[in-house]
Amino acid sequence: MNLLYGSIMEFNLLLSFSEIAVKALPIIIAVLFFGLIIFIHELGHFIFAKAFGVKVNEFALGMGPTILKKQGKETKYALRLFPIGGFVSMEGEDEASDDSRAYCNQKAWKRMIIISAGAVMNLILGVVVCFCLVCSEDLVGTNQILQFYEGSVSSSSLKEGDKIVRIDGKRVFSDYDISFLMQRNATGHYDFIVERDGEKIELEDVPFAKRTMGNFSYSPDCSISSVSAKLKKVGFEDGDIITSVNGVETPDDKTLIAQIQADEDYVYDFTVKRGGEELSFEQITLQTATVFDFIILGEDKNILNVTKNAFGYAFSMGRMVYLSLFDLLSGQYGLNELTGAVGTISVITDIAEESVATTDWSQLFMLMAMITINIGLFNLLPVPALDGGHLFFMFVELIIRRPIPQKYVSWIHAAGLVLLLGLMAVITFSDIWKLISGVGFY
Repeated sequence: MNLLYGSIMEFNLLLSFSEIAVKALPIIIAVLFFGLIIFIHELGHFIFAKAFGVKVNEFALGMGPTILKKQGKETKYALRLFPIGGFVSMEGEDEASDDSRAYCNQKAWKRMIIISAGAVMNLILGVVVCFCLVCSEDLVGTNQILQFYEGSVSSSSLKEGDKIVRIDGKRVFSDYDISFLMQRNATGHYDFIVERDGEKIELEDVPFAKRTMGNFSYSPDCSISSVSAKLKKVGFEDGDIITSVNGVETPDDKTLIAQIQADEDYVYDFTVKRGGEELSFEQITLQTATVFDFIILGEDKNILNVTKNAFGYAFSMGRMVYLSLFDLLSGQYGLNELTGAVGTISVITDIAEESVATTDWSQLFMLMAMITINIGLFNLLPVPALDGGHLFFMFVELIIRRPIPQKYVSWIHAAGLVLLLGLMAVITFSDIWKLISGVGFY
C-alpha cells in the first residue's frame, strides 16, 4: 500500500515538473530570443573594438548583478541577472585615458565603425532571419494582384494583374508593405499607383470594406469580455451586457453584430446593464481594420527572388520603424502604445507559447526580424546616449577637424541617458500596469 502511494506521489511530482516545464518553456524561449538580439548587437561592438586593438575591459550580457563571470587575458566576460540589455566596456569610452589603446585615443573613423557595428549586426541578423522566412514559404510573394475575393469592394478600381507600385505616396518594396501601409490609414480609402499593361496609373480614393477588431468578445446574451484598453478607459467593464446599440435593442448576439455592421462610421451609442444598473456610453468609436479583399500572386522560389524579397522585407520593416516613430510624434499613436523590455518579453512569450503549441515558428522569427531591425535603427537615431548620438559627435569632429572636449560630450550623453531612463521607467510602468490590469497607462 505504501509502495503504491509512493509511486503515485512520484508520478504526480513528475507530472507537476512536466507542467511547469511546459509553462516555463515559452518564457525561456523569450529570454533566449531577446538575449540573442542583444548579444549580436554587443558582439558587433566587441569584434571591431578587438580588430582595431582597442582595450575592452568587460563584455557583459544582461544588466544588474553579475551571476557568472570569466576573466580572460584582458577582458572580463560576464552574464548578469536581468536579461534586458548588455554592454561592452572599453577603456576610455566615457572618460579621458592616457592608454594608447583607449577608445578615446583612436581615430574618428575607427570609433565610428566600432560604435555603428552593433546596429549593423542587428540589421544583418534581420536580413538573415528574413531570408530564412522567405525560404520556408512555398511561394515568394509579389506586389501583383492575382484575384479578388467574392464581394470585393476594391475591385471597383483595382484590377487583376495590377502591380501595386505605391500606396498613399509610399513605395511598395514587398508584399509586406501592402498590409503595413494600408494599416496606417484608418479611413478605408487609399491612393494607389499601379502598373497596368505596362503603364503606370494613378487611382485615387480606392475604397475597402472595414470591420471592427479587438474591441471586445461577446456571448449569445450580449455580455462582453476581454474589453480593450481604450474601451475600459471610457468606462466599459468585462461582464457588461449590451442592451442597445444606437437606440435599437439587442436581445441577442446576432442583433448586436447586425447593428454594429450597419453603421459605416463605426461610431455608436451603447446602453449596457451592469448588475442592477443601466449605463449609457455615447459617441464611442470602435477600432476597425481594413478588409484585404484581394490575393497577391506568389512565384516559385529561386535564389534571386528569395534574396530580393529578404532584403525587401528587411527594408520594409526598417521603414516601418521610422514611419511609426513619425506617427508617434504626430499624435497618431499615444505613449500608451509604446512597449518596453517587459512588454516586449511578454509579447515574445505569448507568441512563443503559440509556436510551441502549433509547432509553427514563422511568427516568432518574423517578430525576431522586426525587433532586431527596430533595435538596429533605433540605436542609430542621433539621440544622446544612443549609438547614433555618439556618431553625431564624431561627424561634428570630422567637420571641425578636432575632437570635442570629452567633458562636454559626457555631460550631454549623461543628460540624454537620464531622459532615456525616465522614458524607459514610464514605459516599463505602463507595461507592468497593462499586464496587471489589462488597461494602458494614459
